[in-house]
Amino acid sequence: MRIGFVTGAYLPAPGGVTTSVVNFSQQLRQLGHEVLVFCPEYPEEETSEDKNVHRIPSYYSPLLKDFRLTDPFQAARFFRREFSELDIVHIHLPTIMSTPARWIASYYNIPLFFTYHTNLELYIRHYVPGVPDNIAQAVARFYARRETKNGKEIFVPSPDMKSLLESYGLDPSITVLPTGINLDTYNSKSEEVRTLREQFGIGENEKILLYVGRVGSEKNVGFLLDSFRKVARKFSSVHFVIVGGGRGLGKVLARVSKMNASRTIHFTGYVEDDKVLAHYYKEADVFLFASLTETQGLVIAEALAAETPVVAVDAPGVRDVLREGRGGYLVPEDVRLFSEKVLTLLNNPDLLEEKSSEAREVAKRFSAATMSEKLLECYLKRLEGENKKRGQ
Repeated sequence: MRIGFVTGAYLPAPGGVTTSVVNFSQQLRQLGHEVLVFCPEYPEEETSEDKNVHRIPSYYSPLLKDFRLTDPFQAARFFRREFSELDIVHIHLPTIMSTPARWIASYYNIPLFFTYHTNLELYIRHYVPGVPDNIAQAVARFYARRETKNGKEIFVPSPDMKSLLESYGLDPSITVLPTGINLDTYNSKSEEVRTLREQFGIGENEKILLYVGRVGSEKNVGFLLDSFRKVARKFSSVHFVIVGGGRGLGKVLARVSKMNASRTIHFTGYVEDDKVLAHYYKEADVFLFASLTETQGLVIAEALAAETPVVAVDAPGVRDVLREGRGGYLVPEDVRLFSEKVLTLLNNPDLLEEKSSEAREVAKRFSAATMSEKLLECYLKRLEGENKKRGQ
């Protein structure tokens, strides 16, 4: 089949949507299908040329500083030229390109599928401070209903997201399909990677706590700084490494300086190379996560694949990955309780090893190959149903 992925985020931009599109497209190609990706251009970034990737002119928005917004009119021109030969159009929401993609797919009578990646209610509250909860919910419901109209199926990364979308009363059926991860990437450390210990002068006997992700208010990084401060008071030989960047990075850097913690809290910036990132995961002793806005918690699955135990705030999406305390701990959003769980792992090498062993087993549920085969099964089932209807 020829499949078109329409996405508002793609390489070199980091994040869960990018990872999802990259992993699913790679796996579907390995299964013998052609996948075209329609995504924003990133004028200030180097991007590799790929005949299967169509980059659409985009612009910067002061409100959404971490994202590029594509020009919908330019997108429509691309779609009119490329969609006529497609068997499936799969839109990764949210994206400003969804409206022209839906219109042109309908014109060519191409089946539409969607992946709903983001809990928009929570993001609206973060990016538009002060908006009432009922308004955020109404806007998110209106967007979801409009953008998924006439779709064959909606994929969501977690049961929590399925429950949320079901409450919106959407027309297409909703299927839980987490983003898969390439487990082979985490099988071994690369000798070519400059380690975190080398970069930041961390001693061999010192412990490393790690966070990977965007640095923004919705990711709750400030909570992790507060927790680390408590941990460091009782366990002095520990460092915290933050991998990522974003609109909140300046505030976090200023806070670390005010804490006089620049010697033990380190920043790598964005890391695009999956092998380098996998090495960082494996080098860490404990992975920390406190976001309350996740639909899956993909970085948690990545940490588990690297056999790194996780301490995370109990929240939708996250709890679907880290179940029943296997591979780590889910903790209420309480700095004292969170830091105590981190200390429990740091102070108990045997427990740390036990959680590390559990982590890899938990991660196997999120194999990219398995998830892509499930996606393909859903495509074929829906297409078969459509063909039967036309035959009648």
